[in-house]
Amino acid sequence: MNMEMLARAWAGAFAPPPRVQPAAFAEAEIILPGSANSVPGPLRLAPYQRELVDAIADEDVETVVLMLSSQVGKSISIDAMMGYCIACDPGPMMHVSPTGTRSEEFVRDRFDPLVDASPSLQKLVGKGQSTRKGSSGGANSLSSKSFPGGQLNFASAHKPDELAARAIKYLFLDEVDRFPISAGIEGSPIQLAVKRTTTFAGKGRKIIAVSTPTSRTASRINHWFLKGDQRRFVVTCPDCELPCALSFDNLKWEAGKPETAYLACSECGAVHDEVRKRAMVSNGYWEATATGDKGVRSYHLNELASMFSTLESVARTFEGATTPEEKQAFYNTALAQVYDASTEVELSASDLQRRAELLRKPYSSDILFVTAGVDVQGDRLECTYLAHHADETRTVLNHIKLPGDTSGDAVWRDLDQALGETFDLISGNALPIAMTAVDSGFNVDQVIKFVHAQRRKRRAIHVVKGMSGFDRLPLVRGGKLKGQTQLLLVGTDTVKHSVQKHLALAEVEPGYIRLPDHLPAEYFEGLASEELRVRYVKGHPQHYYHRTVRKNEPLDCLVYASAIAKAVNLQSIIAPQKSGPSMAELAAQLAAAHNS
Repeated sequence: MNMEMLARAWAGAFAPPPRVQPAAFAEAEIILPGSANSVPGPLRLAPYQRELVDAIADEDVETVVLMLSSQVGKSISIDAMMGYCIACDPGPMMHVSPTGTRSEEFVRDRFDPLVDASPSLQKLVGKGQSTRKGSSGGANSLSSKSFPGGQLNFASAHKPDELAARAIKYLFLDEVDRFPISAGIEGSPIQLAVKRTTTFAGKGRKIIAVSTPTSRTASRINHWFLKGDQRRFVVTCPDCELPCALSFDNLKWEAGKPETAYLACSECGAVHDEVRKRAMVSNGYWEATATGDKGVRSYHLNELASMFSTLESVARTFEGATTPEEKQAFYNTALAQVYDASTEVELSASDLQRRAELLRKPYSSDILFVTAGVDVQGDRLECTYLAHHADETRTVLNHIKLPGDTSGDAVWRDLDQALGETFDLISGNALPIAMTAVDSGFNVDQVIKFVHAQRRKRRAIHVVKGMSGFDRLPLVRGGKLKGQTQLLLVGTDTVKHSVQKHLALAEVEPGYIRLPDHLPAEYFEGLASEELRVRYVKGHPQHYYHRTVRKNEPLDCLVYASAIAKAVNLQSIIAPQKSGPSMAELAAQLAAAHNS
């Protein structure tokens, strides 16, 4: 053998094993136990599961969000990801369940049987941390499993000490919408767990968040989904060869006869029964529908795609859901959609005016910052000043009307003066407006001109545009308005619903909005000018706002002033306030020195 052949032989002997995709590994090495699966034996992933599982090894992805219905195999997808990490790319891992009981059940009923049934995992789990001669030294308990190159800890979202473990490379957050708001008194369990991954940021870390959603305002998984690229599973109609949405709108059946259910193509109207649907799913693919934050890949899938369910069973479940609570369960678990069983908020203009209170000047020193929301009409500008307190309550300091033709300059000069107002606090500080949002609904050229002029005065101000839809985030970046200035998009329905709920609060608590008693009755009528209503379209609910009073500008201004607070850098505001004594304190010091 010559030297060249010898070198090749040595290179081949020490070359790393070929990289295997997670889905391929799972189907080759994972055996499903009969104790926890209806179809035991070698794992066979559904077509839509392959990309979900492979995302764990995608170098461009740090966060994987799975907003999935029941019956689509999300638990198996997580099992496959974890098995791949243990065997092919080991590192420190953590799996977080909503409660300690659920965590133990996951290990005992799902993870341990899976390992015992899969030889490639069985020879690794419980090994790898040799501490003395002749001992495997591996951990293998309900709370921890070791393996060569890493360790898997199981934690409860209720227990902050379990979330504050060592650095984590792979973090699995299971059923996040069932997590408590706070882990003990230490804050969000999600934030506590994600903080453990900081060491591996940019170094192969993966955060996997999984859940069926809950209500529109409370769903964490929906919030995470909207931050990602919002992937939907696309199937193709075999008749017209165009995309056919796996949407509940396209599920048809004869009333009272769910066994007649079929999927109708929204393009050509072709009828697809269960057999055709399964063939379509087998050839389906994932498609991103948004840009999303860098490194965040998010997936949504409902039960209509399931290889473990049927069109008939989905229709039957819907017909059996008659109460609001049953409907919520259907939309959450079968369609993986946010749903509020009780969303209506009753606001009365007279009640709002009755609870209005006298605002004394100077204002309370617990005001952190003030925002302004400006609504633009053809013949006037309206502006609300909103104070944000340290206890997370808010106060409407004032609402002003500036009459004038908004296509001209005069009324904008009045607004310039109004936005220069400062708000004196008891502490002696005078707060300027921290951030202003100006609606771009009328006279866009004048709005852009005004905003640019304000920025030259070093005032923080943004052009905003309201966007309807309850699945929108409160505030996101849009494109450039007329190619000249950055536009911020306000999820008006989302913010409006939040504002109305906080206006309806009977007691002072976080979110509560105080109202001043010096404003006229028409202001309070404007706050209560819209009602949240629901209509049913093709059998499922659509929420919308109905205007009951013509002039709703007070509500719009409050929505803009609330939304723009998301853009305020609180640290930059608080730090200067803490940098030295207030004017009142300096005056007291000077007086004491003079009298001494």
